[in-house]
Amino acid sequence: MWETKIVEIREKVKESIEGLSYEKLNQKPSQEEWSIAQIVLHLAGAEMRFLTLALDSAESGGGRSDSDVDLSVFDDPSQKLLAPIEPSTDLQTMEDLMKALEESRSLTTCFLKKYTKEGLNHQSMHHHRFGDMPIWQVLELLGKHEQRHLMQMEDVKKRIR
Repeated sequence: MWETKIVEIREKVKESIEGLSYEKLNQKPSQEEWSIAQIVLHLAGAEMRFLTLALDSAESGGGRSDSDVDLSVFDDPSQKLLAPIEPSTDLQTMEDLMKALEESRSLTTCFLKKYTKEGLNHQSMHHHRFGDMPIWQVLELLGKHEQRHLMQMEDVKKRIR
């Protein structure tokens, strides 16, 4: 299920930034908040981290896990979460952002070509916030994370006009 949802969500992310000017991509709604460019860089960086964890755990055989972790924290945009790594404050072009999204997605594509849910049955990876989680659940993690930030991007777009 999440195998197809992550593709749909990523397309919505790309559609959301399509046609935005360099200025709008890099404009922050406030000094403390991220620009749309920073959100996109955060998404690409998170995907790289999530999938690197998943691929490394799958290669090493991972630990054992039979139960999914609760990722509902991503469903409530009013609940603020601190990112472990802040995205760059350097100004970005649309080309830079699309390249970052393509590069990060290549890891997800590699993961999906190499593994199946059944092949990773009961194997786990360790996530800094959620602890041990089934490796295959990385796709749900990725999807919920991107969906949350897609809503954030839409909010930023309304506030910078």
